[in-house]
Amino acid sequence: MTDGDTPRAEPGSVPTTYEPLLENDRRTSDLTRRAREAAQSGPMAGLLDDSLEGMPGAGGGDGPLVLDQHFISTVAYTRDVSGKTSFFSALFKGDATHKQVGVIQEAKSFTVVKVDGRDVEMGVAVRMQVEASSFGSNVQVSIPNIAAESQLNLSRAEMEISVRGYAAPLGDLLPVPSAVNVTSYGEYLDAFNAIQKRIFSKEGQADFSPVALGLHKAEAGG
Repeated sequence: MTDGDTPRAEPGSVPTTYEPLLENDRRTSDLTRRAREAAQSGPMAGLLDDSLEGMPGAGGGDGPLVLDQHFISTVAYTRDVSGKTSFFSALFKGDATHKQVGVIQEAKSFTVVKVDGRDVEMGVAVRMQVEASSFGSNVQVSIPNIAAESQLNLSRAEMEISVRGYAAPLGDLLPVPSAVNVTSYGEYLDAFNAIQKRIFSKEGQADFSPVALGLHKAEAGG
């Protein structure tokens, strides 16, 4: 048998322990409130002094939240006909067939607060999200791959940029809405980079107002 006759094994999708809170998730405001309360009553609450005043997430109405973790992450997801959403760190066609698919890419600064045995990420994030009616390629589900399929009219897709936990205007940096294709993906990516630089600059940190960004699976037995 020649190399050309050897079947290629398609890599499997990889589940993720992190569940980002999607738009209009009813849990967001409640988790934000409860995480702030937990942080204010936690072991670090009494350690804040006047030297922390003015630090992002540390003073004012946001409680003793020091955003000490900084990540750029990508999470993919599927949604079946019943509306159930499953999240993956890597998603391939085998787990995406006959389902809506989406990808969330986010740059974020956050801290982790425990709420009911689950780790809740509280912080500030710039998020680019794309969702498609289906996915047919034998490649990883990603924003550029979804954009390419949409450009070929193989699926219907929507793309957006959202900002969480930031209280200043960004109108001069937001892209003009347009159909999802390879060109618009490039334009949105440029806007994402510009917004990221603005928000996470030294000046931008003054407008931080941390919210719940997502949560992790409950601990075993929790």
